Amino acid sequence: MKFKVLTMINISIARSRLGVFTAIWLVSNSFAHAQLVGELRTISKFHSLEIEDRRVDIWKPANVSEGPYQLLIMHDGQMLFQADSTWNGQEWGVDECLDSLYQQSLIGPTLVVGIWNIPERRHQNYFPQKPFEALPETFRDSVLQLQRPGEERKLLYGSPNSDAYLRFIFKELLPWIKSEYPIQTNGVYMMGSSMGGLISMYAALEYPNELTGAGCMSTHWPGFFQNENNPVPDALINYIASHEEAATKSRWYFDRGDASLDALYPPHQDRVDSLFQSWPMVSARDYKSLVAPGDPHWETAWRSRLPFALIYLMGRSRE
Repeated sequence: MKFKVLTMINISIARSRLGVFTAIWLVSNSFAHAQLVGELRTISKFHSLEIEDRRVDIWKPANVSEGPYQLLIMHDGQMLFQADSTWNGQEWGVDECLDSLYQQSLIGPTLVVGIWNIPERRHQNYFPQKPFEALPETFRDSVLQLQRPGEERKLLYGSPNSDAYLRFIFKELLPWIKSEYPIQTNGVYMMGSSMGGLISMYAALEYPNELTGAGCMSTHWPGFFQNENNPVPDALINYIASHEEAATKSRWYFDRGDASLDALYPPHQDRVDSLFQSWPMVSARDYKSLVAPGDPHWETAWRSRLPFALIYLMGRSRE
């Protein structure tokens, strides 16, 4: 078994610009190839007129037949539930985490929609399109020639099409989900890590009336793999700054580690935190930005921080 909950303890997990937070945390062991907890429904090729068809998984807790459900939309769906479907043998343990939180009455019945990425299209689908289009043309052209580090394939196969990806989610997938399952009014959330954090942020600002909150873990503010001579963070922050009204309609959770790729993020996340906190309509109750010292850019780190993110965004204590 993996992500087996052993006990609940209180530990200080992070320091942010808002101070030190003490949170309920789950102590867990991680093992590969666990039996799935809960019920998983798979649509092997969800048809879209906006983007390439792709797999969509719908998870719900066991022995919960009635809604309405909270809905959590997650990116990189192949990384969420079962390690044997992932490229690196790691997973988020979303099923065990949510099942444990539900059994302990920390969170209400929650449906998870895991949207699988297409590896060659991931960066193209997840990179916020409007900030990309605001970049200098020469930089945009150079970016389209970038290769993935250590690989002989491009990072982007064409300009970002995240607007189409979001139309797929909000105009095609979400209406279908609501036709199949009873979903709570004002109970739709989105979460992702790295580029998945970027697209979750972008979605909350592009569709502020559709989402209740966004969880952005290890948000990849550089867009690529360096901070030097990189105008992407400025473009993203300028985009956020122009969407103050939309930003005040959502609940926000950001976090980061400080090792491996996460070491690039502190100056950019600090600027984002300062921007949000400068807006009088954004309260401390609706914005958290945490640091997990020593955490790398890896599924094991996101899994360890997932319980706190879910309790903050969706927990019964907020009802």
